[in-house]
Amino acid sequence: MTAVDTPITPRSTYRDRTPVVGDVITHPVHGPVRVVATTTRQVRGTAKEYVDLEVVEGAMRISVPMERAEDVGLRDLLEEDQICDILEMLAGPETDRQGKDSWAHRMKELHMQLQSGSLTERVCVVRQILRESGEIPSSLALRDLLRSAISPLASEISIARGISPEAARELLIDAALPGRPHAA
Repeated sequence: MTAVDTPITPRSTYRDRTPVVGDVITHPVHGPVRVVATTTRQVRGTAKEYVDLEVVEGAMRISVPMERAEDVGLRDLLEEDQICDILEMLAGPETDRQGKDSWAHRMKELHMQLQSGSLTERVCVVRQILRESGEIPSSLALRDLLRSAISPLASEISIARGISPEAARELLIDAALPGRPHAA
């Protein structure tokens, strides 16, 4: 990790508080989610509190045990200074990588980085794919991986800044690929 890849730390997690119905928070893998309910369920004879979430950019629903909310990585939306840190990280130099890795090994490594739930790792995946393959990678697998990496991030930035998801996506791509040509 370079100095530009300093981890982006969430300001607020859900260790000591309960999400409120209607709140928009962030899931580390799925991006922005809306709290739709809090429920109590019986699990092996014990009452457990759950928060039910709906992914903002889709119809997926997720239930997370409240006692595991911090472990899962639920956090508040990005703040402006964190968005600036992300854009700076995307514009920064590429991290050192071994050029000898096979394509399959690189794909597995990128998938693992993305599934880690780390915001910093997500940004590094976006930067690496864009720098190596351009805005539209020729490989279907890389296109899908880029979409999986960039969509939740763009969605979160669009909500935080009050812009469209497409504008947020363009912002991210422009940061990683300065000087790229734009469609007229």
